[in-house]
Amino acid sequence: MAKGKLKVAFISGGMISNAAHIPAYRNLADKVEIVAVCDIYEPTARATAQRWEIPSWYTDAAEMLEREKPDLVSVCTSNAAHKAMSLLALESGANVLCEKPLAFRYTDAKELFDTAARQGRMLVTCQSSRFTPEYLDARELAEHGCLGNVYFAEVSRIRRRGVPTWGNFHRKDINGGGAFCDIGVHVLDAVVWIMGNPKMKSVSGAMSSVLTRKGENLVTSLSEAGAPLGRFGGRCSYTPDQFETEEFAAGSIRFENDAMLNFKVAWAVNLPVSNAISVVGERAGLLLPEFRLLSTYDRYQADILPRRFNDERKYADKTFNGHWRLIENYVNALLGLEEPMIRPEETLNVSAIIDAFYRSAQLGREVRFDELTQSPA
Repeated sequence: MAKGKLKVAFISGGMISNAAHIPAYRNLADKVEIVAVCDIYEPTARATAQRWEIPSWYTDAAEMLEREKPDLVSVCTSNAAHKAMSLLALESGANVLCEKPLAFRYTDAKELFDTAARQGRMLVTCQSSRFTPEYLDARELAEHGCLGNVYFAEVSRIRRRGVPTWGNFHRKDINGGGAFCDIGVHVLDAVVWIMGNPKMKSVSGAMSSVLTRKGENLVTSLSEAGAPLGRFGGRCSYTPDQFETEEFAAGSIRFENDAMLNFKVAWAVNLPVSNAISVVGERAGLLLPEFRLLSTYDRYQADILPRRFNDERKYADKTFNGHWRLIENYVNALLGLEEPMIRPEETLNVSAIIDAFYRSAQLGREVRFDELTQSPA
């Protein structure tokens, strides 16, 4: 290993590892060196190593961590394994970048951050959507007080028929949840971050799976289902009758500062495709992604379209450019070159929202934050 470079290893050689993580680290070849990849499916581990000329591949994560002793591990497994693999890597002495969601229980997420603190390591979750140019600008506007006190927001993240049939997203034992923890978490993290990360007070949510289980014969694409660069390795046994996770989720979040956030998220629903955020403050409202401010000027109602320049930032041509920006920030933070943009308290807040949503959907009632440290119903 070149002196001063961070040794990087990957747990899982699936789509997100091959399409986002590995290319982003390779772009930082002056700062990192990729040493190994692990996947429980041997052909996938071997193929990923060959594709990217990675020196070593493994099927056992513990063995890889013991032999390679990486400085940094990217955990790119299916959701259900995030906690176990992150904990294993942290306890081996590595820093960890884990795909979202970090955990389905608030207490699990807290345990992981407590472990990272005890080990003196940095744990970051791939909340990559906040690196989208319009979200970065929205956060800056909010920080500068242009919106005033933010008291309401709304999120609509809709795929009309974009169920990911290329992986095991349909299996609860592997993925934990469906659309909400897959695409919903990205926009929810972004909007809560824009709002200034108010602490979640309670969540009321509902979820359903009615269209997918019908097994409709629909023409769709890997891109529409979240894999624009195609699928990589792994095994998939998708059939509609085995669909166990939610295709649609909706609900409301209340925060301790009395702000409120409504959301609807879908892999499949009879609504138009959308990826929209509305943020409402006492001075102005903001519509994303069009970046339109709604306010007043003198005695007139005024719509303002600021001229923006963040769209010209580097990596705009990359398919998973949010990952490229996030990984660069994380590596630089580890090297002491800049501050991390994703902080533990923000991820813990998102983890609390995830936990409360699924409990609420199961119980059919609002779930408060103070219930999350109690045993699941």
